[in-house]
Amino acid sequence: MITVIGGGPAGRLASMHLALGGKEVVLIDKRKELGGQCLHKGCMVICALNDIARSLEDCRNLKELGVFDTVPATDYSLALKGMKKTQEKIANVLDKETRDCGVDVVTGEVSVNGKEYTLDGEKTKPDSLIIATGSIPAIPRVEGIGLPGVYNPHTITEHGILPEKLAIIGGGVIAAEYGYIFSSLGVETEIISRSSFLRGKPEHLVKAAKKELESVNIRENSALQRITGEDNVTGADIIQKGAELHTEADMILIATGLSPNSGMISGIKKGNMGEITVNEKMETDIPGVYAAGDVTGPPFLTPVARLEGIIAADNILGKKVRSIPECIPQSIKLRYEHSFFETDNEDRTEISIPAPAGPGSFWYVHKGHTGRTMISTEAGKDNINGMYLGSPGSGPALAQMAHNISKSAETPDFSEYLEVHPSTDGIPYLIKYMNQMKESRQ
Repeated sequence: MITVIGGGPAGRLASMHLALGGKEVVLIDKRKELGGQCLHKGCMVICALNDIARSLEDCRNLKELGVFDTVPATDYSLALKGMKKTQEKIANVLDKETRDCGVDVVTGEVSVNGKEYTLDGEKTKPDSLIIATGSIPAIPRVEGIGLPGVYNPHTITEHGILPEKLAIIGGGVIAAEYGYIFSSLGVETEIISRSSFLRGKPEHLVKAAKKELESVNIRENSALQRITGEDNVTGADIIQKGAELHTEADMILIATGLSPNSGMISGIKKGNMGEITVNEKMETDIPGVYAAGDVTGPPFLTPVARLEGIIAADNILGKKVRSIPECIPQSIKLRYEHSFFETDNEDRTEISIPAPAGPGSFWYVHKGHTGRTMISTEAGKDNINGMYLGSPGSGPALAQMAHNISKSAETPDFSEYLEVHPSTDGIPYLIKYMNQMKESRQ
């Protein structure tokens, strides 16, 4: 018997893969609904609220152009209720899909010690164990962190009323996405970033994100000192360029990253941030025990978690173990979807063009904001080592390109590439331009 702990992307895919491979599998999750934080606290929450935010921005833009005569009002509490209903429907689909594969789904909280786990006071030692307990928000230890009105990405939707002033602590992807959402919903929003905003992300992405967050006050290189208030949060004290400042807020969102959810795990080797240490086969230091997904540490991405779960399952099944691709596509969802990948190669020569106007961006031509496409290559060579596409629905196009590049595709391989039209995908145009420029030089 094989036990999988965690019903999120990594654990669910691992359990299904094993069951379809003929194994007896028990999947244990603390929630009654499968889907993990991606469905209930993370990705789908962002998708739901981002849809509303973009719709409102589109309405404002079309009203500005004289096409619409009004902008609809939003009932935030009803939006949250509708979101919950949709999440429940998705969870039901996931539950049926998982059980139909032959997985025995059990609800309960467990603790793990080596290869043995405890559920409802009963200890069990399965033939193999996969730990896929995900991640939790990283919460800084500062004064006032427990005040009413302080939330994190896992609790933010528990407050059914929009604040007047929101301060977001953090300068990464989650901070940017919630900054866009709440500012579009009419909330006075501020982002307080300890370092530079979206540090480590492509320069074109950061520039585009700041443009789409122009109504958000972004404080970079600002350290949180304390959260103020008595019965409820009233603001935060920060240090910016050596000066102590106070910012007012009636709600604070802590978006300072994620930590592996491994507090209930013992007897297994962990890293400095609590991540379970694994090899390329997702094996831990205990024979027969595997770990997959966010509990093994960054990059904290759902597709990577899914693949890691399948890798662990393949290893148990004795199949050829696949590997994590070098090019891992990622995205940030603001007004547009900003998708990118980068390899470890630091030798980059960049070329970029505006993205073409199309579905989702046509009515933004007058603002000079149809998005952007960037490709980087190694100097004097045809191999692509980085790409950015900021446009409506850029994810699928970028993901396909990342796959092609992982399979060693180079710019000449796309000379006869036919794009779908109309589309906001500028990648084909840019690659063809690069090839034409090379041919003309030759």
